[in-house]
Amino acid sequence: MPGAFARRWLLLFAGLFALTSPFRYQLLPGVGPWLRPALETGVSVLVGRWLPGRSAALFSDSPGLYAYAGLLAVGTALAAALWVWLARRSSAGEARLWYGLHTGAAWFVALHLLLYGFDKIFKSQFYLPEPNTLYTPLGQLSPDLAYWSVMGASRSYSVFAGLLEVGVGLLLVWGRTRLLGGVLALAVLANVVALNFGFDISVKLWSGFLLLLAGVVAAPGLYTAYYALVGREWRPAGPQRAARWRGRWVGAVRGLLLAVLLLETAVPFVQRGNFNDDAAARPPLHGAYAVVPLPGAAGGAPVRVFVHRRGYFITQAADGRLQDYALHYAPGRLLLRGPAGQPGVLCYRADSAGLHLSGRLGPDSVRWLARPLPWRRLPLLRGGHWTTAAGE
Repeated sequence: MPGAFARRWLLLFAGLFALTSPFRYQLLPGVGPWLRPALETGVSVLVGRWLPGRSAALFSDSPGLYAYAGLLAVGTALAAALWVWLARRSSAGEARLWYGLHTGAAWFVALHLLLYGFDKIFKSQFYLPEPNTLYTPLGQLSPDLAYWSVMGASRSYSVFAGLLEVGVGLLLVWGRTRLLGGVLALAVLANVVALNFGFDISVKLWSGFLLLLAGVVAAPGLYTAYYALVGREWRPAGPQRAARWRGRWVGAVRGLLLAVLLLETAVPFVQRGNFNDDAAARPPLHGAYAVVPLPGAAGGAPVRVFVHRRGYFITQAADGRLQDYALHYAPGRLLLRGPAGQPGVLCYRADSAGLHLSGRLGPDSVRWLARPLPWRRLPLLRGGHWTTAAGE
């Protein structure tokens, strides 16, 4: 009875949460984003009194998403209990249900391991640290940004971690290697969950959900390992007793599903032609600059300014504080908008001395010479060495 309930609850909860969560895919249709307004309204109505001052919006690790996951867990538990009570159970039916749950969990985990794996291989996830991050004192960085920056500084480790995830994901696709892939996926995702909690990275709930599914996939392998360790008579795990499809149709369906996974996870990089984000084109003026005030400037000048690749102009005061401005380009001008909506317009001219900036930034008149800084030669980005010099 407990096993029958657990299988039905996992099937209902995991299936519905995977379908309705606000995870966006590039090519696969996403039901979650389409249902998001209705789900947010329902969460607000059902648990609004327990979330005073908190938004019911569904996004990564939001109170609304935790509330939705809790409501879904309770609702599917009730539905699973009713299913157990009403259904007529047989060993063949239970085996088919467990086989379907196991196979579906394996393909879903494989999809996300391939997604995150290719993102790492092509440096899309752990991208090169931005210049403003490199010139921010370490103690002023949030834990997640510090971790992201250190990971982004090493292309070789990012590629290694990505190949590991892609390899485990491919093991999950084939039935013969699925048990091994499930155990390895459980180890990989346990490390991911530990990192997310340890460095306060805001995908804790989603990574925990993937870890749950990896546990479902790994269960038969752990079951087998347990019997091997304790020396008892081994019995096949649940999915092995399920009826297996055989023949060319199985290979065709598996090939089609694998093609869909690769279209979602790898083909977008081929379309963009970007196989190493560290070497991807940056916007005009991207970089770090030391500021020298020129005669005619009013107000306190920053010590550095940065042009961020995602459309920000950032100033850094002498005490290390950073101020972001939304950046839009116009011929010979930078159009800026501060956090309070304060506009700014800077005319720029580049020559051998650096970048000449003039105009207004909020209430201040600007006349600065911004000299480029060699941010790509900072120690964090210099790479590794096979040997060390004496005294290092």
